[in-house]
Amino acid sequence: MWSDNETDLDLLGFDFLVDEMVVALTQQRLLPLTLGVLGGWGSGKSSLLRIVSKELSTISSDEAGHFVVVPFSPWQYEGYEDIKGALMEAVLTRLQQEADEGSAEAVEAGRLRRVARSLRRPVQMLVGAALPAGAAMAAGALDPGLADVASTIAQSAVGGTYPDQEPVGESAEENRTPADPGAFRQEFASLVGSLEQVRAVIVLIDDLDRCLPHTVVDTFEAIRLFLNVEKSAFVIAAHPEVVQAAIDRRYPGLGRPGTSGLGAEYLEKMLQVKISIPVLSAPEAETYMHLLLAQLHLEREQFERVCEAVDLRRRESALGVALNAGIASATLGAGMPTRLYEDMTWAAAISPVLGSTLRGNPRQIKRFLNTLTLRLASAERRGTRLDAAVLAKLMVLEEQYLTDFQNLFDWQVQALGSGGNGHLQAAERHARGAATAAQRGSGDSQTPEEPRASSDGRPPRRGRARGESTATGELNEEVRAWAEMPHIDAWLRMDPALAAVDLGPYFTFARAKLRLAATTALLPAHVQELLGLLQSDVVGRRRAAVRQVQQTVAAEDLPTLVEHLMQVVQRDPAGPATDSAAELCHEIPAIARDVCERLRLVPLELLRPKLSTLVRRLPPTDPSVTALLDGWESTGTPAGAFVRQARDVRRRQGRS
Repeated sequence: MWSDNETDLDLLGFDFLVDEMVVALTQQRLLPLTLGVLGGWGSGKSSLLRIVSKELSTISSDEAGHFVVVPFSPWQYEGYEDIKGALMEAVLTRLQQEADEGSAEAVEAGRLRRVARSLRRPVQMLVGAALPAGAAMAAGALDPGLADVASTIAQSAVGGTYPDQEPVGESAEENRTPADPGAFRQEFASLVGSLEQVRAVIVLIDDLDRCLPHTVVDTFEAIRLFLNVEKSAFVIAAHPEVVQAAIDRRYPGLGRPGTSGLGAEYLEKMLQVKISIPVLSAPEAETYMHLLLAQLHLEREQFERVCEAVDLRRRESALGVALNAGIASATLGAGMPTRLYEDMTWAAAISPVLGSTLRGNPRQIKRFLNTLTLRLASAERRGTRLDAAVLAKLMVLEEQYLTDFQNLFDWQVQALGSGGNGHLQAAERHARGAATAAQRGSGDSQTPEEPRASSDGRPPRRGRARGESTATGELNEEVRAWAEMPHIDAWLRMDPALAAVDLGPYFTFARAKLRLAATTALLPAHVQELLGLLQSDVVGRRRAAVRQVQQTVAAEDLPTLVEHLMQVVQRDPAGPATDSAAELCHEIPAIARDVCERLRLVPLELLRPKLSTLVRRLPPTDPSVTALLDGWESTGTPAGAFVRQARDVRRRQGRS
């Protein structure tokens, strides 16, 4: 298993990013500097900060001094302390440690620390500030004679003190607070300048994209206190879109017409240098997987040798696979563990599909491997031997395409007692046969020609067959559509083949995501069949199923069917079940309330591919639908704006 925490061990090949950051931060003429490390969640920002911190600490001191690195996470203070005061005290505490004990610099750092501590407002004071401030405005409006008193109360509340509150500290001198931010900045700059052994103060701010909007803004305001101070730099690691959205949400009225807000412009002005973390390419993702596996199986000395070999290959070719079973064997010789070789073999097989579906995200790749390792260990504990290659292939489908994984499971259940999975066997033979024919350049008339995609972008249909799939390779329409989707076609061609494998034990460890199949046993057989058809990728089958539900499902079975269908929607909001739920609401308005209650639990962004269908097909006069759509509109997100536009279009078309 691998820890999900940041690390100072570079397994991602970030050395070129480290070099960029270190060069920028160590160039005295560039200071003061605000540098942004921008990337999505799980892209490796925190690890990059740790690697840079380690690199800066290894730079030997010279006449110019050494670097003082101050890590700070506003997320860890959120909800407990005032972010501005916490950041100020963190920086000053570190500088006090740099000064000689009892020196003038140490005394000054201590005094400024106490200033920062006195400015740290309790959370309840922050929350309660709105009440006295509001009371102040009301009092001033009701009686002009109370305006001065009310203003004093409001300003004191925002500052965290009240008019009769005694200053905190040992003496008035110790708590002498700079009159304004400029004065504090001047005193801080004087302190930094007096520490001759300090070459620069570098503050590394992480986890900003985990914070609430007001914390994001407070952090930037705190940074402003230190801006333009010589010998200082701030490094801000964040997901840019999340931070921009937080700023826009904190100040919703500042956006210009036709724009989403000023968050992007604000971030642009705050960051003087931007370093963007690229998404891992397929070869880089494969190398990363292999390094994680090597770390798991090798002794420290062996792993260091492998890392050296990887570094060398990355320097020779940054775009190729830098580690696989062959490279590891050549590096380790007879010391190559058999288990590592086997694991690297299946990792190489799944990496093309896994790397693309996880969008080259290191955290997601690590979590995938952790889940796989955990299931293997759990099975071994129960006396069950699972093939890691088979499990890995199934998990690729489970983690990224749950609806397709559900289809595979349903077919497995249907095949119990029949001696095999006819649907999977036919689909696998179809995909692998087409691949073989294409590789040979076969002109055999029995090899299906590659048809063009349909106008709606859905996978083409290759044949006539309806009815059950068989072991001879004949596919029914449903399985053909499933097998010819690009991601399923690639998955079916991956080794190992699964048609002859008993997948029951493997599905056992995924039952948390497949609980639907067990609970639907209480439904009549024809209703279970309709539930499966409502999840079909074939539009015609879904629409026919909707009509059959309306005409044939008994009133007492309808709530259970809707409940199970919405479970699927919650697991896969962008899947076909969402279309069916909207169509069912259109045909059977009585179920709209239950459907809307479940849709309210799904993050709006995950429903974005289906928003047009939902707005068009949900009954607009139903109060629960109106409340749902109004709530989506009020989110202030791009998806919410899309809902508003779609509703406007529908109104103009006279549908509401």
